[in-house]
Amino acid sequence: MKLLSDRVIWITGASGAIGSAIAERACAEGARVILSGRSLEKLVTLTDLLISKGHAATAIQVDVTDSASIKIAVQQILSEFKRIDCLVNSTSISAFGSFQDLSDETWLEVIDTKILGYMRTMRAVLPQMTSQGSGSIVNISGRSGHQPTTTHLPGACANAAINVLDKGLADAMLDHGVRINTIAPGPIVSARFDKLQSMTASVNGQAVQKFKQTGTPEDVANAAVWLLSDQARHITGTIMSVDGGATATV
Repeated sequence: MKLLSDRVIWITGASGAIGSAIAERACAEGARVILSGRSLEKLVTLTDLLISKGHAATAIQVDVTDSASIKIAVQQILSEFKRIDCLVNSTSISAFGSFQDLSDETWLEVIDTKILGYMRTMRAVLPQMTSQGSGSIVNISGRSGHQPTTTHLPGACANAAINVLDKGLADAMLDHGVRINTIAPGPIVSARFDKLQSMTASVNGQAVQKFKQTGTPEDVANAAVWLLSDQARHITGTIMSVDGGATATV
């Protein structure tokens, strides 16, 4: 039996490298996926690809900085599917640079998009999940939430905040049948990672950092699908590092 047979899964940031990999892996495990993000064109392309492979996929345009947009999305999902079994937040935003060069507006954009965006989507789906008596949420933070990168401090702070938010909310949901877990990817092969590496090398005046292990979006997707499934039914409030051992702290 497939891990996510007939589960209705909403994935934010689904057009990104990690989000799209999670969508494909969830579909392969029998899920019905709703892909959301700001770029409808990219989402439609991915949705069409999944449908061509025989999967159930729907694309909806959602701005996670806008509570009204999220509310409309939840209503649309419930109208079509009658339930929301799982939520995956994989929205990311690039804000690289030295501390002195990062403006207030950049910091606020990262906070509004990532930590508050995750908060808004969870706040929107939790009433439905608690009424069902079941649900699973996986939020993507990042290695920098444990071990900051000097040129990615807004994202690092957002990742650390997500780690704390998820643990606190997971505890609050213990008696409601809803599990909330976090995945903290390390170096993942993607255009975004290449940009971070180049920016860090430029600011610090040194060569690009080399890692013994670099992962793929599929590595993160495998972890996410497992955490969403009943195989992880006794796991909540945890932060799972998917980093090939890159994180030096515990």
